[in-house]
Amino acid sequence: MTSRVFVPLVNAKGEAAHLFEAIAGEVPPEAHPARLVPQIAELFDFGLYGVGQTAREAVQSFIEARRSRLWLSPRNSSLKPWHLRISDLQLGRLSEGNARSAGLGLTLAALLQAFDRDPGAVFATGEILPPSAPGAGVAGVGPVSGMRGKLALIGDYLSQHGPALEGARVVVALPALADDGQPLEQAERSLLDRLRAEAKASRIKLDIVFADTLDALEPALGPFTIPELVTRARAFALACVVTGAAVALGVWSLLAHAPIRLAFEPPGPPPAVAGAAADEAAPQRARYDAKSDKLELLGPCFDAQRQPLVIGGETLVLKVRAQDAIPYASRVRPMRLFIASVSRSADPVILDAAHFRALGTEARPGDLVAAIPIEATEDEVRLFVLATRDPKLAISEVETALRATLKGLSGAAALTATTTFLADRVGAEIAYQFRVTNDPKACV
Repeated sequence: MTSRVFVPLVNAKGEAAHLFEAIAGEVPPEAHPARLVPQIAELFDFGLYGVGQTAREAVQSFIEARRSRLWLSPRNSSLKPWHLRISDLQLGRLSEGNARSAGLGLTLAALLQAFDRDPGAVFATGEILPPSAPGAGVAGVGPVSGMRGKLALIGDYLSQHGPALEGARVVVALPALADDGQPLEQAERSLLDRLRAEAKASRIKLDIVFADTLDALEPALGPFTIPELVTRARAFALACVVTGAAVALGVWSLLAHAPIRLAFEPPGPPPAVAGAAADEAAPQRARYDAKSDKLELLGPCFDAQRQPLVIGGETLVLKVRAQDAIPYASRVRPMRLFIASVSRSADPVILDAAHFRALGTEARPGDLVAAIPIEATEDEVRLFVLATRDPKLAISEVETALRATLKGLSGAAALTATTTFLADRVGAEIAYQFRVTNDPKACV
């Protein structure tokens, strides 16, 4: 996109001479041999480089004044690049008076390009007066000579191009004062009335602006608002997104690492056995019945020290209730259940609990009902039910590390070391300790 502003010129007698276009575009020119400022380098051959420097300073001060009002910082802005040139002239280099009067047109072309504004056809004549000091404000618009000839050029253009401009908006930017110090609107009333009449006849929406500073032109050509890269709304939305993501991540992390509650539950009602007080929530002995093809639960069995006994060849049935300490945690990361056993004389073994699930048993979601066959070898065994949410936990590696930990240990030391190891490596665990005997009459 390019921005164009028509600039009228007069001859030495102040008579209408020529209209040229001040053009601002994004594409930079080729580097000038004299290392001129790229934004105004193409004005040099027409005697407009000095005026271009003034216009460039005016544009910079205009932009900086608005950048200072930005919410976050002056750098929180996005403006289009601009480089000035003019349409081809048959007059060669401009006279000093014409060059000065082109300042307003060059400045407006640059501003319209930088702020990406398209107010319609724009005509401008006036001298750019730089601020008195850096930071003193925006540039002023000074009077120029030959105003009658310049207004006549604009009127002729509207008359000749009336059909093409029908319904279009045309802005004429002029200094507030004439070169003799009078208000320009009064000094050139007749010519201005002619412009309005030409515009009305051609149904052109004419807007004549008398400006003493560049700010006075904003209502007609603006708004000259700098687009902010980070606006309050965007910052708020980003903060909401980041906060929401942090909360979601926090909730996910909380649920993904939520504790698991494990507890033994009664596998079923045991038959009454004289003299035996059963722990209803403890695992129960069972015997396979070939006729019914089912496991029959047996009553509790204890030795003289009230330690649970299991007869070799029987099956130990256990029911474990696994619950989320935080509701819905298993929907985020499901539980993984394992059964581990360690004894005074045998190596530890850890297997997935699914290997021992008892078929044909009714269980609620979250319950584990397992049937574990007991070898006919007299020993003291501690059985563990383990629970974790870690999907990367390799149980074979845990078993290898446990065996390395128990190397050289035996008896009660092995049982205690296993309990400590599993609590550290897996997390949730419950244990049931019993003694295996081959004597069916050992129950007391």
